Amino acid sequence: MSAFLSDIPVLTTRRLVLRMPESRDHAAYARFFADAEASHFYGGPLAPHQAWDRLAADIGHFALRGFGRFVVTLDDQTIGGCGILDVDGWPGHELTWWLLPEARGRGIAQEASRAVLDWAGRSLGCPTVETHFRDENLAARRLTEGLGGVLLRRDQFPDGFDRDVYGIPTAQVAA
Repeated sequence: MSAFLSDIPVLTTRRLVLRMPESRDHAAYARFFADAEASHFYGGPLAPHQAWDRLAADIGHFALRGFGRFVVTLDDQTIGGCGILDVDGWPGHELTWWLLPEARGRGIAQEASRAVLDWAGRSLGCPTVETHFRDENLAARRLTEGLGGVLLRRDQFPDGFDRDVYGIPTAQVAA
């Protein structure tokens, strides 16, 4: 499914605006992926040109699939990303997120995830989405369980890691 990028919605919450990524978001991507601790579970650390590739991939996902990972903004500052990805070779329709370190611990990931889950239920017709993360990513496990995620199975992934796969209902987490 290809999409006209002008049709991509902007999601809003009490504090946040989630919009399609743009080239002006590169600085936030570069900061996140340069931080080895912050980006450990996302393939980092990465050089700025590699972070650009991630930004381009997020934009391209919207063009190819009609949905993707939005950037999360607070007070017009890009502080992370949150959305639904369906990457070839991986289980489909995964809720995924990342935040700059200074944005963590403030409920932002949960607030953004709830908005994305509500949107996925209404606009994509997904009654549930999946998420998967490495065993040592305890913050992701806590967030997933807080969103009502239920363990579905354990799979081996293309990167060689075994992960728990959780299903998160979209209807029960409306923002």
